[in-house]
Amino acid sequence: MQNATNRKNKHRRGLSGFSLVELLAVIAIMALLIAVAVPVFSDPANSARQASREIIKGQFQRARAHAIASGSPTAVAIPVLATGGDLGVRAISLFEVVKNSAVYEPVKDAGGVEKQLQRWETLPGNFHFLPASLVSSPKPTIVDAAETLLTNYKGKAVTCHLIVFAPNGQIVLPSSETNIVIARAKKSGNSLSLTEKTNGKPVFELLQVNRLTGRTRTIQP
Repeated sequence: MQNATNRKNKHRRGLSGFSLVELLAVIAIMALLIAVAVPVFSDPANSARQASREIIKGQFQRARAHAIASGSPTAVAIPVLATGGDLGVRAISLFEVVKNSAVYEPVKDAGGVEKQLQRWETLPGNFHFLPASLVSSPKPTIVDAAETLLTNYKGKAVTCHLIVFAPNGQIVLPSSETNIVIARAKKSGNSLSLTEKTNGKPVFELLQVNRLTGRTRTIQP
């Protein structure tokens, strides 16, 4: 009986630990994963690109959620380059809007203050929203859309590109496919020039927005 008990205890001890070979294998795998991940996360451009995608994704989801919860059309707004100043095609915010004579306008409270739902959030790392022509993309972007929203920023009139969510959570404006292009760029007056290229070709992100869910996904340029 005693021998049987000793054998069981030895068996349990054998199962509860790791051999030296197993520990070394685990350490080697972890070191390999770290070696692969460090260059990605240490690259400022890649980090800014990822952060920009997350900002856009978050704003779209918040806009859709507000439209459904409030029962009011909600717009994602991006200041145009010409009138947006430092915010021009770099910032993004949300407004509760109303349609007047086929044009969307910001809803105002009793004091005449526009219902801006989020502070302006600027894309990091000199990333900008761009038209298709600047990156030779075959897909028109939100910056190419004709519809605009007029708002105010620090007492100045600012025209914005916009994407409108209806109370059912679907995108109603623009009426066609909704695409977003972002890339690192330098502003000079009312024009932009790309600052990141590979083999002479522009480096950019092409995001497509699902019209039913408001979710964004990155697609190959």
